[in-house]
Amino acid sequence: MRSAISARRVVTVSFLVDVLDVVTNLVVMLLTGSAVIFAEMAQGIADSLGSALLVVGERRAKRPRDRQHPLGYAREVFFWGLLSAVAMLVVGGGLSAWRGYHQLVERVPLENSWLAIAVLSLAVATNGYAVTLSVRKLAEEDSLREAFRDPKRPLVKSALIRDVVGTFTSVVGLVALALYHAFGIVAFDAAGALAAAAMMAAGSLVLMSQARSLITGRSLPEDDLARLRAAVLALPAVDAVNQLHAIYAGMTEVLVDADLDLAEDLDTTGIEALLDEFEARARDAVPEVSRVRVLLNSPERP
Repeated sequence: MRSAISARRVVTVSFLVDVLDVVTNLVVMLLTGSAVIFAEMAQGIADSLGSALLVVGERRAKRPRDRQHPLGYAREVFFWGLLSAVAMLVVGGGLSAWRGYHQLVERVPLENSWLAIAVLSLAVATNGYAVTLSVRKLAEEDSLREAFRDPKRPLVKSALIRDVVGTFTSVVGLVALALYHAFGIVAFDAAGALAAAAMMAAGSLVLMSQARSLITGRSLPEDDLARLRAAVLALPAVDAVNQLHAIYAGMTEVLVDADLDLAEDLDTTGIEALLDEFEARARDAVPEVSRVRVLLNSPERP
């Protein structure tokens, strides 16, 4: 039986792969002058920077609430996730596109192209291994599709996207350098770097889209909302649910906002007991619920 994979292991492996990419590609780039290898190095730098920003965001999000932030700092992690995506676009995609364009214009022949092919083969293997770890971690509890939609594990999902992009850019770069090695056409090297820049831009846009939806208050999936609604309607003192909203307030925090019609015979003690029961049932339905806000109404008399 396979042991459970921790998020720390996934992120650590991804970070070590990024560092290995930066070091090996820097050396090989200096020896070969390849634009593809430069793009791989730029991606490694961008991914390392992005991972560091996510770790910073996760730690800052755990700060206790204060007077200026009475609900805490949980949503700050989404902002740092956006910065991480921007780093991937600017550092990874931008530098790769710049180097690919210059190689396309200047057409500088490569030296020791076999060395570049060897280091890219290593990158395919290491990035591929990191991808398998991320996929196994995300698919431990749900299907991969559902797990990827869940914002509770931004570090693992970001690592997966970056490692997938790293694997594909390595494969494309490997093909480009193999074609250069076979035909001696420098344009293949330039095209490989430009293709890597395009893939990094696409990956960063996916990360930006996720960060944007969370920053602006994304709702829980419909099945979670259905469980919350069923839990509320199961309370005997609740006559109707006028509105029920639940949004992500952090990586592992959910804010529930409900507008309820109550039975007329409830007194203050009954209402307090109802609110406690509502909060308990909401947490049973969705364990990530951290705060509950309820607007109470009595049904109008005919």
